[in-house]
Amino acid sequence: MDTAATAQEVLEACGGKDNILSTSVCMTRLRLELANPDEVDEDRLKTLHGVLGLRGRNDHGLEVVFGPAIIDSIATEFSALIERPLVRKAAKAITRMTPALPSQPKDARNLRGDNPSRKASYAAQRKANRSQAQAKQGTWDQEASEDADLDELRRLLEGPGALLNTLENDPEAPAACARRLLVINGPNLNMLGVREPDIYGHETYSDLVDLCHLEGARAGFSEVRCFQSNHEGAIVDVIQDALDVYDAIVINPAAYTHTSVAILDALKAVAIPAVEVHISDVSEREDFRQVSYVRSACVATVMGEGFAGYGHAMRILARCLDENA
Repeated sequence: MDTAATAQEVLEACGGKDNILSTSVCMTRLRLELANPDEVDEDRLKTLHGVLGLRGRNDHGLEVVFGPAIIDSIATEFSALIERPLVRKAAKAITRMTPALPSQPKDARNLRGDNPSRKASYAAQRKANRSQAQAKQGTWDQEASEDADLDELRRLLEGPGALLNTLENDPEAPAACARRLLVINGPNLNMLGVREPDIYGHETYSDLVDLCHLEGARAGFSEVRCFQSNHEGAIVDVIQDALDVYDAIVINPAAYTHTSVAILDALKAVAIPAVEVHISDVSEREDFRQVSYVRSACVATVMGEGFAGYGHAMRILARCLDENA
């Protein structure tokens, strides 16, 4: 693909250099601030090679969606054409990795069930969440739009196989290897987007699954399986079944973090490298959340990073596997 030519066509369809006030890039989107949005030829933009969609941002903003393998090149070429510096924006996250504490075992969390009724529920949740975010108008860019890339990724990536094909030219993606990753999420995480959005955000569980497939491929895992259950025994079963099948585990046991010796024992039994993840910073929450039974069976704990914590956990596990290879 001639990214320079595509960048030139995007510029022309957006009204030319004088109509571009600023440009930035965030994950899969080229973000533009426009002097006059009426000069944008949206029909032409939608037909350009590599353009996957458009999204408005406030009164003078536009986001042009590309695939993760080409967005950086397109953005760099576009910035050169308008002769303005390119600003790279990352999804909002507070990063903190807490070392494992002998007195507090560790926690786990994994992803998705494939029940048809759950899929329908996720779809309804996504539609409601996006509609609410768009209704906020002025807060769209600061809150919902910051992480809305995950919706683009869902449309782009139709499964782990398609994801790996998309990422084959991604400079951030290491060479594929035969490592397999299991991501486990515990009770109520299927309600993400609905459950306490002030704590857990507006993104849905399906968004999380898409992010895990993307970040897992970038971390070098050839397969990422996402499992979620509200039942302790089901989580124990999937951990036991991972023996001699998966090389690493990312686990968010959710409420079972603070109650389940059974999940702790299962992690110890299989002895697969695992990282405990929490979307919120549980160390600053209720007293009963200060005890983690699974922590002692994990190599690290990542908390308070939102969805980004899953990618962080995967990179930790990739390094751990490299060191022990």
